[in-house]
Amino acid sequence: MKHEKAGQEGKVVDGSEVDLSLSLHKLLDRDTYNESVGDLNVPIAPIKTQIMEAISEYIDEIKAVRDNIAEQAVEHIYAKETIMTFGISSTVVAFLKEAAKFRKFEVVVPESAPAYDGHQMAVNLAEADIETTVITDSAVFAIMSSVNKVIISTHAVMANGGLLTHTGVHNLAVAAKHHSIPVVVVAGLHKLCPLYAFDQDTFNVHNPPSQIWKFEEDLGPQMDVLNPGFDYVPPEFVDLFITNLGGHNPSYIYRLLAEYYNAQDYEL
Repeated sequence: MKHEKAGQEGKVVDGSEVDLSLSLHKLLDRDTYNESVGDLNVPIAPIKTQIMEAISEYIDEIKAVRDNIAEQAVEHIYAKETIMTFGISSTVVAFLKEAAKFRKFEVVVPESAPAYDGHQMAVNLAEADIETTVITDSAVFAIMSSVNKVIISTHAVMANGGLLTHTGVHNLAVAAKHHSIPVVVVAGLHKLCPLYAFDQDTFNVHNPPSQIWKFEEDLGPQMDVLNPGFDYVPPEFVDLFITNLGGHNPSYIYRLLAEYYNAQDYEL
């Protein structure tokens, strides 16, 4: 649960003063309001109003995330650059479209098998009059040497600055690292996660094998078909996070977690 920064003065709600820096655990502790503990049928007056205000603020922030990130595009994309992205992301599309209003650049999009989201991504960018090239996933390493930067999105930003992202991004990040190409991640602060991922299997899931292999013939036990749903990208492969509140290095993620989330609420 998001909370205001520690040290903020209390707020009077329904005649009671509420400390906005408290975690949800503390809000549900009746001792905080000098009320009796044990009878959960007795309403705590300030909680409903405060939670409704926090939810409303959170909704407004999420609605504005995409626009806030896109506004920073002209600071990171320059004319005649070649940019590689991966998969499909409305945040990346908005980011590139905003930059295209002021710069002329080219985008390279791997087809992102097995879902082939790169095809739709290329269509969205082409409709915005952005020069776009679709390549096979196997050509990422070969094309990377001619790319200026990589701009991607992610499902979650882990506590160590790593990414839980689209399948195939790890290969792209390794290729970018080999060629010293900066990797930029666009993600709202609501994607921060207090958990740590240590390998590809920590928080991964496996999609149905039929998405990549049609079992029309019985091959017996000789072949296993793995279709992971996510890729884990370690923080050393990421150069910059662009959030709705500005750019940050991966090493600063722990500080963002401390500023926007109460440690007591990590395991609600």
